[in-house]
Amino acid sequence: MKSKWKYDKRITLFSVIYLLPILIGIASVFLISSCNSRDEHKQKHISGGKIGDLDGLAQPANQTVFSEVKTISPSNKSITPILNATGVITYDPRLLNNISARFSGRIEKLYVRFNFENVSKGQRIMDIYSPEILTAQQNLIFLLNNSEKDITLINSSKQKLQQFGLTDEQLKQIEITKQIISPFPVYSPYSGHIHDIGIGSGTASSSAVGNGMNSGMNSSAASSSQVQLENLPSSQTAALTIKEGMYLQNGQAIFAVYNISQVWAVLNIFPQDAALIKTGNKVSITAETTPDKVISSSINYIEPAAGQNASAIKARVYLQNAENLHLKIGTLISAKITAAEIKGLWLPRNAVVNLGQKQIVFLKTKNHFITKNIQTGILNDSLIQVIRGLQGDEQVAANAQFMIDSESFIQTEEDEKK
Repeated sequence: MKSKWKYDKRITLFSVIYLLPILIGIASVFLISSCNSRDEHKQKHISGGKIGDLDGLAQPANQTVFSEVKTISPSNKSITPILNATGVITYDPRLLNNISARFSGRIEKLYVRFNFENVSKGQRIMDIYSPEILTAQQNLIFLLNNSEKDITLINSSKQKLQQFGLTDEQLKQIEITKQIISPFPVYSPYSGHIHDIGIGSGTASSSAVGNGMNSGMNSSAASSSQVQLENLPSSQTAALTIKEGMYLQNGQAIFAVYNISQVWAVLNIFPQDAALIKTGNKVSITAETTPDKVISSSINYIEPAAGQNASAIKARVYLQNAENLHLKIGTLISAKITAAEIKGLWLPRNAVVNLGQKQIVFLKTKNHFITKNIQTGILNDSLIQVIRGLQGDEQVAANAQFMIDSESFIQTEEDEKK
């Protein structure tokens, strides 16, 4: 009996060892078959077009958002954009005039002491001793004493003195007193702010001399407008470079006089607004020195090129510097420009997310939001124009920034197709 029991035990252990792999194989076949059946069922469910309530959860988190935020539809309407701009008050270069020496001589006395000093037309600005003009006066006095009947010679001598800058009153004084005027006084023929053009060691710089010689006896605003204020020594210091005792040459430019009865408001137009700005657009200007006063005007000129140190387009507004305005040169200003009416599809700016090279909105689909790439146009204070990507009947998130996770990288369906 004992040996038979040992034999049966060996047979049972042998059966288990050899039958165990067979049983595992059979179980694996049933498990794989069950999985394939569930996948096939899911595939049929998706291909059949039956989308579950939670199907959006299977989409990438940076493309799909579940939320109950307020939605809004794009509005198709016409608006009049109000564009903001900044700028500065500057001189009108058309009102720039040069005071030049009409004869050679030495400066005996200066009545102007610093740059930016106000001068009036007819104000005495310096006295010059000139042997050249002294000789011309002596010739006139000699003719008046010895050749009173020779009117032709006397008139010729008077014309020469007039070319030197003598006025009719001064000529009349010489005829009556028979005395020369020395040193000879020089009066300002213009009113405005006076600026030192720059004279060193009795000679002017090449540019200043050139302007003085080209302008001749009476510099015109057209030729003198080439002298820019920022290039003058007076823009760096209030001290005059011209001093008493210096020598002047005939035709040499000495001072520049800027008339501030009319000034320019130079506005910096942002690149995205440049296409909307036209000559004649209404503009409201507020200066930082008088924030309670609003100046109403219109754009007179738009410069065809951007500045060298900035990408903004320059627009000019010509302003009459009335007494109640007191516009100072260099005053910073802010402006609101009323552009022409524009018709299009508009969304609030909060509904659009700017990603740099593209703009997106969160489009509502069923019970979730998906990202949608759009093309935008004009920016207004609170609205943005939609050029492409929406038809007008869609629902988008009113506040797109609320839908963004700070650690997410937003992608659109267009990015996935690339």
